Amino acid sequence: MPTAPTERRLAAIMFTDIVGYTALMAESEAKGLRARERHRALVRPLVEKYHGESIEARGDESLSVFPTALDAVNCALAIEDELHSGTDLKLHIGIHLGDVVVRDGEVSGDGVNIASRICALSQDGGLCVSGEVYQSVRNQPDMEAVSLGEHELKNVGRPVAVYALGRPGTVSVTTPLTRMAAPMRYSIGAALVVALAAVGWWGWTRTTATPGPIRSIAVLPLENLSGDSGQDHITAGMHEALITSLARIGPELLVTSRTSVMQYEGTRKTIPEIAGELGVDGVIEGSALREGDRVRIAVQLIDARRDTHLWAQSYERSFESALALQREIARDVAVQTQLALSPEREQLLADTRPVDPEALDAYLLGRRLASTPLFSPTWMADHQASLVQFERAVKLDSDFAEGWAALAGARVVAGAVTLNLRSRGELPKAREAAQRALELDDRLAGAHATLGWVRLSYDWDFPGARRAFERALELSPSDPSAPHGSAMYLLLVEGRFDEALGVSERLLRVAPLDLFWRSGRFGLFFYAGQYERALEEVERLRELWPDFMTGGVAETYYLLGRDEEAYRAFLTVFEGCGAPCEPQREAIERGWAEAGWEGALRAFLDVVTGIEGHSRREIAMFYTYLGETDEAFAWLERGYRERDPGMVLLKADARMDPLRTDPRFDDLLRRIGFPES
Repeated sequence: MPTAPTERRLAAIMFTDIVGYTALMAESEAKGLRARERHRALVRPLVEKYHGESIEARGDESLSVFPTALDAVNCALAIEDELHSGTDLKLHIGIHLGDVVVRDGEVSGDGVNIASRICALSQDGGLCVSGEVYQSVRNQPDMEAVSLGEHELKNVGRPVAVYALGRPGTVSVTTPLTRMAAPMRYSIGAALVVALAAVGWWGWTRTTATPGPIRSIAVLPLENLSGDSGQDHITAGMHEALITSLARIGPELLVTSRTSVMQYEGTRKTIPEIAGELGVDGVIEGSALREGDRVRIAVQLIDARRDTHLWAQSYERSFESALALQREIARDVAVQTQLALSPEREQLLADTRPVDPEALDAYLLGRRLASTPLFSPTWMADHQASLVQFERAVKLDSDFAEGWAALAGARVVAGAVTLNLRSRGELPKAREAAQRALELDDRLAGAHATLGWVRLSYDWDFPGARRAFERALELSPSDPSAPHGSAMYLLLVEGRFDEALGVSERLLRVAPLDLFWRSGRFGLFFYAGQYERALEEVERLRELWPDFMTGGVAETYYLLGRDEEAYRAFLTVFEGCGAPCEPQREAIERGWAEAGWEGALRAFLDVVTGIEGHSRREIAMFYTYLGETDEAFAWLERGYRERDPGMVLLKADARMDPLRTDPRFDDLLRRIGFPES
């Protein structure tokens, strides 16, 4: 018999079991069996409703897996809502987010074990979740959580943070000590002594017990001590280099992205407040100063859970060795957070060669310009300016690996945002720059991710893209470009939506306040044709960025038949684009007034078909909306010949569904090189 394929993926695992089931069976086997059937009848349909899969129901237990932590928690809360509606059935529920192994319809792995142990910790009729789940859902307004501290779970080699979770106002927690003491019998005097001792012990542990080791960290913007704003780019570059180095420590330490922590530059919020919003255990803050050919950096590590300083250190090196200095700091942070580095990780944090000082200065200025938030008014101008600085850096020092990697990333970023022909000419140059960077230093996760994107969207080398994204994830799990690229590959090429969504969970954790990376999750639902869920993601984005709007959001309204909202959204998008998009805005407005959506689409096509470089796939998509199949295929053929980067969307994009029954569509997928489904 052939061996069944084994699949490893990130999933939210939910365990449930019946409170008091053993006692119930002892009292009456019939009652126990009825309770078990009621349990299964309640859980199974709700698991399906919230996009989960029921894996096993054995005895009074059930095991289910979900693509996201939020789906699992929403399912558990729905179960609790049903239980609170009058039934006498009570369930323990435990949820954990982690890696699972799937084979022959069975699920195994450490994540399953942890979920099972957490389920056993829940109070009668309660829901408990791991810290990983809590971090994924903590910003949801319709739930509240209470920390139960860290627990040593059987057969789990690390302490696990556990939270009691429920609807607002419903979470009531009894300390584990009280629950264990409750069944005991004492005289009145003895009971009083035990009770006082318990209160005293609990109060002492609350003030002196040490939380577990730090496993997630955020580096706040460094302070420029020079007093010279002309050195701001050096301070910002040191900040980003430190985050990049920390991300190399490994998957055991989650490091928040720079774009997320930049929200706190100049903030008056306290360290615990910042850590709570970012969902991290520890915070690093510090300063940087360049004096002549020397650079000095001071950092301190704070345990945000207790708001206490754990460690502080000052470092100084020549300016040309500033990037190596960041790796030295990262190695020390690994020691302070009790993380043992493997020989491979030690190698990732080994010193780099000195860099020409002028080249390093240009590189740091380019990084500062490239960090301008997407969709901000100066983003495009700053992006172009960053290219100039990166080109200058590698011209001054042709062996500067990080400079080549940054140049590659800047060249490909427009393609990642727009997927149109305007970025096509930059992609071969991006490939060359990324390959040069990796020839000089194969440890650069960003260069691997950039190469993966070029392989995916321009070369159509899908096996090569997969290898590049996997290598980027291996090198730096906290670099947002790695999980983003991997998730897009899984969806666009292999059609593995659930796995792509699971990978994107890591994006939510490492880049919780970054618009570009967070909006990628909207894209997953959008391309998969799950338009209602795509709008749910839009609402979450608007909690952070109230004015968030893209063409994809406007199309989502259109595809859901919400015509007025779609029309207003399209106008907003084109107005935000400024003068270059004025012809498109006028066409949509004029066509809408004359003949509704058909008029608007035809007027829009009259304009964009005459624009050199406009995405051929996008034009084909609009002809698909109009039902003009031959015209759509004519433009797709042009997209194939001209290597339109947007053609990579063809296999997964649900908007192309009306074309899929035409033999020309499968022929096009075959020629592009998509693997067969």
